[in-house]
Amino acid sequence: MKTRSRRAALAALSGAAAALAASCSPRLELPKPPAPELGPSGEPTPAPPLAPAPEAAVAPPVGTPAALQPTKLTRLAPQQVERVVQPFWSADGKQILYYDQPRAGQGGTWAIDAAAGTVSHVRPEWGLYTARGALLAVPEPAKRQSWIKHTGSGAEWTLPSAGPVFSADATVVAYARDGGLTVAGADDQGARRVSLPIGGATVLAWLPGTDGTANARLLLYGRSADGVGLFAYDLGTRRAQQLSRSKRMPGYSLSPDGTWLAHVQMWNANPAENGLWVTRTDGGVRRRMPVVGSTRWTADNRLLLMPHRASAADSHEVWEVNPASGALRRLVGPEQARFRVANCDWDCTPDGSQIAFVSAEDKGVWRLDVPRLPAGAGSPEGASLPEVGDPQPAIARSKPYRLPFQTAPSPGGWYVSQWYGVTTAGYRWRVSSYGQGQGIHFGIDFATPMRTPVVAIAGGRIIAVDGDYGSAPHNVVIELFDGNQAVYGHLAERSRHVEVGQEVQQGDVVGLSGDSGYPYDGSRNPHLHLEIRKQGRMVATNPVPYFDANWDDMSLGVWNGALFERDLDNPRRYQFLDEQPDIRFGGPIISNFARPWPPA
Repeated sequence: MKTRSRRAALAALSGAAAALAASCSPRLELPKPPAPELGPSGEPTPAPPLAPAPEAAVAPPVGTPAALQPTKLTRLAPQQVERVVQPFWSADGKQILYYDQPRAGQGGTWAIDAAAGTVSHVRPEWGLYTARGALLAVPEPAKRQSWIKHTGSGAEWTLPSAGPVFSADATVVAYARDGGLTVAGADDQGARRVSLPIGGATVLAWLPGTDGTANARLLLYGRSADGVGLFAYDLGTRRAQQLSRSKRMPGYSLSPDGTWLAHVQMWNANPAENGLWVTRTDGGVRRRMPVVGSTRWTADNRLLLMPHRASAADSHEVWEVNPASGALRRLVGPEQARFRVANCDWDCTPDGSQIAFVSAEDKGVWRLDVPRLPAGAGSPEGASLPEVGDPQPAIARSKPYRLPFQTAPSPGGWYVSQWYGVTTAGYRWRVSSYGQGQGIHFGIDFATPMRTPVVAIAGGRIIAVDGDYGSAPHNVVIELFDGNQAVYGHLAERSRHVEVGQEVQQGDVVGLSGDSGYPYDGSRNPHLHLEIRKQGRMVATNPVPYFDANWDDMSLGVWNGALFERDLDNPRRYQFLDEQPDIRFGGPIISNFARPWPPA
């Protein structure tokens, strides 16, 4: 990519102040934090012990039932926009942006005009749009840097990190480099090192100060004595405040103004600590919601939520959380519009009035108009949250397998953490762990607490216990009665439930889930790795089509979108759960794309 000189970039930035103000908020200088408190040695005073997180607020009020409001579903640009993934709204709510390359040489950022339905090529570059679309960042991991473009002025520069975190107003950035943390102006002016009180912490976002000062704190993810947690770190006082803690915390979502946080807590001994939480980033309020699902924030700090459905055949619904009061109400139900979202792949306009989503039915992009209920109104009469039941025996001959657990996915139990196929993690490891599988992840990973019972997905005969199928430390292999093989990997112990030659029926316990990382005690990556092999053991195939299951919701919303590696020269291939390729063990790598996204 062409990069302007630093002087030209800074000059262009100065000249673009008005454009930047229009696109996000006024450009500011890098804030100078107050002088840190110093101890006798002249070093920053260590952070005090972290205070316990505040208790959850009382149950939310229930409003007067609202009348059903009209809504509308619209298929956008049929024949033109097909099989694209991870579309998102522009900051002004007028366009839906996405990556595509309909023909050679036409790759880059494309847009659908939400009102007219027309399609246009916005720019040849593609990357991470951040700071309300004011900045475009392209990581260059091989060079340990990122290329940045200011979309309003066209100014370009580089930063010495492949993972910069910009503030929402596009004025400051934080990035890890050489084992430390640097904060600077967005164009790297005024860069300085910052020490953190939490070893190994990851910067997730910028936060306002507790007094409202812009970009005064950082949102951190790190480990504490009793698990993992989210922390607000004040750059002026150098104090960290714990906002949440949990045995496992796989996902978070920050409101646009940085004052509210939605996050999922999992696997805690106290079930009341598990679930979807909304938390004020000043630590004043924490609320546990009685539902899990994928979420998006609106500009006025409402949290839109699509709950986990009872079955794949059901329509998705749209609910709204008011974090300040805790009120939860339904905005769109199946009586108003029936739709199914592919793998949590949706986004809302800043005002929450429209949703764009990738359809699980036709793999096109659709727009849903979302009604705004009157203040104080509750859900329509008869509306209730979906209830997800435990997995049942398979009854359809075309989908003969059941899920490998006795209970439904939940924050206290299991969820899908990596799909079968050309996943981003599979691509990263194509020359080592997954090299034998042609560079893809050749099973499904179900994250679950250690020693969770796992069951036979179908009837068959045990042909291996700790055989040479990999997936340390222990495995069990069933030769199913249909001729396929089911491989259960990363089990906690040599199975005491089955032995070689034994016949099992669908639903029988065959082992206990474990951890894939040494010392295999649940401290690394506890999960079940499930493979389906056919033609003996040499071909791995996608498990998804074999199950009558609600796959699109099984991530519990902890991450959004497909998370499959994209070939920017052929971006519509390998992007959906049910379209991942078979692989032959030992065959050539199929994911070594010339232009992968994310970049390698």
